[in-house]
Amino acid sequence: MKQLMKIAKVWVDDTHVYAETTDGLRASYAFSEWERLARATDAQRHNFYLSYSGIHWPQIDEDLSFEGMFLDNHLIDSAATVSLYK
Repeated sequence: MKQLMKIAKVWVDDTHVYAETTDGLRASYAFSEWERLARATDAQRHNFYLSYSGIHWPQIDEDLSFEGMFLDNHLIDSAATVSLYK
């Protein structure tokens, strides 16, 4: 059975996007890792919405999945599912 982790909070600063689970596990990506986010303005980076499985920036048409963030940060294995807490 897959472990289910729920996202409680998502935020950005000048250089990164962050996601934190209800258990306090925190993952991040540097904007520099993603071409569209690297070129985006601060206002565009702050203009995102959350779906069940990830983060979407409509003005730059970029999507990042919660599972990908936590996998890439070596915080979960492929047997975990990470989704928006609702």
